[in-house]
Amino acid sequence: MIESARLSSNFQMLWDQTSSEIREIYGEKYLASNCMEHALTACRPCTRYSAGWDAKLFYLPLSYLPTFLVDALLYWTSMKPEKAL
Repeated sequence: MIESARLSSNFQMLWDQTSSEIREIYGEKYLASNCMEHALTACRPCTRYSAGWDAKLFYLPLSYLPTFLVDALLYWTSMKPEKAL
């Protein structure tokens, strides 16, 4: 788990096993900029990782807000069913 060369080869093997559709959606940069590798192998991992633009621009800022504000914001902006079950 600690050997970065072995971990990189395992990531490459898993990447090669995925379908071409998935690889096309994520792009080749995904494998090169994998924050999961840093989270697992770093001596001093970060407290928060943002793995995409949606995480950087939406979810990470939300994580710094008080919980009641986040809950209210998500409640107001989420889709509601027309009829209750």
